[in-house]
Amino acid sequence: MYFFILVLSLFIQESILLRIVKVTVPTYRVRGQTTQLECDYQLEGDILYSVKWYRDNEEFYRFMPKFDPPKHAYKIDGIKVDLGKSDSRRVVLQQVTLRSSGVYRCEVSAEAPSFASAAGEGRMDVIYLPREGPRITGNQQEGGGDHLFLNCTSGRSYPAAVLSWDIDGEKVTNPDHLIHYPPTAHAHGLVSVALGLLVPRGRSMQVRCTARVAPAWREGSEAVVGSRLSDSKEAMLLVRSAGAPLAPSAAAVCAAVLFLTSTALSST
Repeated sequence: MYFFILVLSLFIQESILLRIVKVTVPTYRVRGQTTQLECDYQLEGDILYSVKWYRDNEEFYRFMPKFDPPKHAYKIDGIKVDLGKSDSRRVVLQQVTLRSSGVYRCEVSAEAPSFASAAGEGRMDVIYLPREGPRITGNQQEGGGDHLFLNCTSGRSYPAAVLSWDIDGEKVTNPDHLIHYPPTAHAHGLVSVALGLLVPRGRSMQVRCTARVAPAWREGSEAVVGSRLSDSKEAMLLVRSAGAPLAPSAAAVCAAVLFLTSTALSST
């Protein structure tokens, strides 16, 4: 009798084929955007009991087909579910904020007799792109000696922008010509940064400062959708030869480029 129960138990376990095929979680989203999370699964004969979504282990949405209504959303800081567009395989989040960042997990459960369950997850980080380009300020009295001093300050963003200088189209890499400052913290977790530049006196040149917000690429170990995103803004200033006045400040947004691509990775 014990042998029969053991064989039956092993047979039931081997027949459970509920599995997560793919969980789609954008790696990065821009604050204010709508975001869609997807959970693709196969029941293989099982009957669906529930689909639950968690952000950092806190449940915010569930779909249970035997309940009326089958969809329910919980109030969580940074999470605003669009119930009308959400169902058993997707959840739509409205107007994500910086507080929407976290690890999102989909958990699928089957009815009796298998009571099988499967889960997949991915991390999403919400970023804030600067609303304005970097600002160049300078004064020909500053710097001293054979150099003038310029300063470039980025707009507020999250994460912090990365600043770089170039002169007449050539990037400045000499550390003796660059002055680094600690970042400045602002409300809601936003940050601005500044980078100084010493430019040689005695000739005219075109100076450009570029502020780039490009989160580091990260790939999850499970079923995840990745997004590559970068935002670049530039400010340019014409520095005149010695004897001509240098504008005390200049700010010209010459370019704003946003790239967004996505790649889906299937679970194995």
